[in-house]
Amino acid sequence: MDRRYLIGLVVALVAIGIGLFAFTTFWSPQVTPLGSDQTYPAGTGPDHINFSALETDDTNVSHTPRTYWDSYAIVYTAPPDRRLVEGDYYINSSTGEILAKRWHNATVYRNGTTYAFVQSADSIPTERQREQLESDDRYVYDNTTDAYYRYDLHYGQIAPTNIGRHPDILDAYTWTATNTTTHHGVPVITYCISGERATAAADVPPAINGTLRLGVEDGIVYAFDITLDGDERDYRYTYDVHPAPFPDHSWVDTAREAASVNKSSNESSDRRQLHQSP
Repeated sequence: MDRRYLIGLVVALVAIGIGLFAFTTFWSPQVTPLGSDQTYPAGTGPDHINFSALETDDTNVSHTPRTYWDSYAIVYTAPPDRRLVEGDYYINSSTGEILAKRWHNATVYRNGTTYAFVQSADSIPTERQREQLESDDRYVYDNTTDAYYRYDLHYGQIAPTNIGRHPDILDAYTWTATNTTTHHGVPVITYCISGERATAAADVPPAINGTLRLGVEDGIVYAFDITLDGDERDYRYTYDVHPAPFPDHSWVDTAREAASVNKSSNESSDRRQLHQSP
């Protein structure tokens, strides 16, 4: 190889290496050992976490992270045989809108008392479930999109949800703080699993390993990764709260229009029946 090209190649590789090092150094969160003056959220300490005490605070994962990010996701994974009613959540910090993923590719939208639902017809697993949607007047089938919709302006209080309940699985175990770092810019304390609580139920599976990240200032569990011994196999659960774009939800307009058409149709039918009554 020509000497000039060889020198140029070496210089380029060195420059790339320096750039990668600088990029990694800049973007990787710094890990800091715990000091004697480390502060902890109420109900926690270097060798314990009282999850019940954390829940009594005014902070919660559906509202508190809005001060950090324009929008964010709450992503939870569980073993395939541990089905979830709800999957990932997305929250718009400025509007308060919430999108939740449900079973079989269904999606739910909440904004105040407004509720919307969509599920494509081809994702409904059984004919029985399809018949249930067909027979429920609250749901409307739209032929154009081949999907079922629901739209309700006065849904009332939010239905039972897994928002904030995912970390419940952690309460059966004991935890020890190991360091401080940041989670997408949020100061957190890293804890590692150290055993099982003496008060844990007898059928609680032993933990193989586990870590969690707890907000220093707000006591929010921002992430965890825990693997449990399930006798025949290991069960891994992960959870992560992080900034993410709020997904497109133009289907909510379709749900509103479909519900409006359905309501008008039902009212017309009722009027016809009224006039035909003896």
